Amino acid sequence: MKDQDLTNNLDKDQINDAEVGEEDYAPPKDEEAMIEEGKAAAILGYVPFLCFIPLIKMRDNPFAFRHGKQGLFLFFVEVLAVFFMFDIISNLFWGMLLILSVGSAVAGILYAIQGKEFTIPFIGDTADKLKI
Repeated sequence: MKDQDLTNNLDKDQINDAEVGEEDYAPPKDEEAMIEEGKAAAILGYVPFLCFIPLIKMRDNPFAFRHGKQGLFLFFVEVLAVFFMFDIISNLFWGMLLILSVGSAVAGILYAIQGKEFTIPFIGDTADKLKI
């Protein structure tokens, strides 16, 4: 009952001032160090044949490992797109899939450079479920 009385006495402006927005979030120092340590491996995770580097070498770094899993999934999609690109009828579909894969890889590299998490639509959730 006392807690309810205290909140009733506060102005709405005081309550809103006390709330912290997403833009005010600063990761802990150890998380920043982990991101800095894993940036290079996270970038390599999106390069087709180098996606295995963060999966093998940076297993203990969740930032690099997550980017590596997404890169591995993208690599498989790219290989499928190139493999099935032989039919003339399906060239447009597989060509678009390949373009989207390369675009997603570039976006992943840019996010990894900035030290941010990036979830590729439709692929990121599946990649997170991979047991590697």
